[in-house]
This record gives sequence, C-alpha cells and structure tokens, in this order.
Amino acid sequence: MKNVIAVKAFKSLQTTSALCKAANVTRGQLRLYEEEGLIAPQSRTEAGYRQYGNDTLDRLKAIMHLKELGFTLAEIALLLSDRDYGEIDEQAIQRLAGEVLSKIDERIAGLQVIRGYVAPVAVGDMSVLQDEDCNFVVEFMTALSAEKIRRRA
Repeated sequence: MKNVIAVKAFKSLQTTSALCKAANVTRGQLRLYEEEGLIAPQSRTEAGYRQYGNDTLDRLKAIMHLKELGFTLAEIALLLSDRDYGEIDEQAIQRLAGEVLSKIDERIAGLQVIRGYVAPVAVGDMSVLQDEDCNFVVEFMTALSAEKIRRRA
C-alpha cells in the first residue's frame, strides 16, 4: 500500500518542463517567479531537478492573471502572501488598490487618446494621417499589420 501512495504522490508532481507547458510560461519566467518567492518547488529529485505540486499550476495562472491586470510582481507577492498566511493587511491592500486604480485610470486615458486618432481611420477618415503630430498613428497601424502577418507565418 505504501508503494502505491508513493507512486501516486510522485505522479502528482510536475517537472519544470511540464509545468511550463501547462501554464504557458517560459523557464525564465518560472525561475523569476521562484526568485521573487511567488512559487517554490515542492521537492527535488536525487539529480536536483525541481518538482512542483499540482497547486503550482493554479498559482501560476493566478500570477499571470494578476500581471495582465497590471499588478507588479511585488504587489502580487503581497497579495499571495496575505492569501497564503490568511492574514490580510487591510491598509496595505487599500493602498495597493488605490495605486492599481490610478494605473488603470492612466491606461484608460492613454487608450482614449489613441482611440481618438484610430477611430476616424477605422471608418475611412484618413485626414488624421496627414497631421504631422499624428505620425504615430501610421506607425501604430503599420506595426499592427506587421504583427498580424508575422503571426500567420
């Protein structure tokens, strides 16, 4: 019976390669998150290879989602630490929420400016492209087109 448990426990551990593939992250990202204390291997093999528990995949997904929302790794570490230890520093979370809200507002404002230039082009008004101060619109649209072509290749 012990051997069966050991085999099941071993199978539940993931290698670096398997974890990276499942979470769609690079080895470099995984190492960075480990260095920042966001994740940790559950164990190591006799050869020194890292082995991660199944919960690490969910944690990586949470990290990636928080990064997409604009949180820094330090902010993510704070949030995960509070979750891990069940102690929430409400003042720190409130400050963090205020900072994130400011970042979101700045991002929205920047996107609205860009939208103001791109929207007329989208409906066929090319006059904005003639404005010398708006050369970035042409560069932006060209970069988007190049990215689409690169993805198809």
